[in-house]
This record gives sequence, structure tokens and C-alpha cells, in this order.
Amino acid sequence: MIGIVLLAAGSMSARAAEDFDRARALYENHCRSCHESWAHTRDGRAVDSLDGLRMRVASWSLHTGLGWTTEEINAVTRYLDRRFYQFTP
Repeated sequence: MIGIVLLAAGSMSARAAEDFDRARALYENHCRSCHESWAHTRDGRAVDSLDGLRMRVASWSLHTGLGWTTEEINAVTRYLDRRFYQFTP
């Protein structure tokens, strides 16, 4: 039983790492050219909540014609939150 729990935990962390890497690739390929790290860490930044961050990612997906899925928007939002914003503990 312990082996099953450890195996499940390992696959969950592998999925989380894969999600993080995919989101990072999406961000680096489609966003980073205009939004270097300073855009996320500057004083007076426009985003002040996780919901606001998600709305901003979704908005830019539409504005740039990327047409990201909800899953991709959520993944990039989680990536940005972990990398720069830390809204989620």
C-alpha cells in the first residue's frame, strides 16, 4: 500500500513538473519577448491577484491571436505565479 501511495505521489510531481515545463515553454515562446522578468517584478505592476493574473494571461492570448485553451491559460498562470508573483502559498 505504501508503494502505491509513493508511486502516485511520484507521478503527481512528474505531472506538475511537466505542466511547469510546458507552461514555461509557452511563456518563453510567446510572451517573453515583450514581458521580461522586470514586467512581473516592477513596483506598481498592474496585476495584484491570482484571478487578475489569469485574466491578464487570457486577455493576451486573445489579443495576440494565440487562442490558448483554458488549460494552457491556467498552466501559464500557475507558472507565472510560482516564478514571479507568489500569490499562491
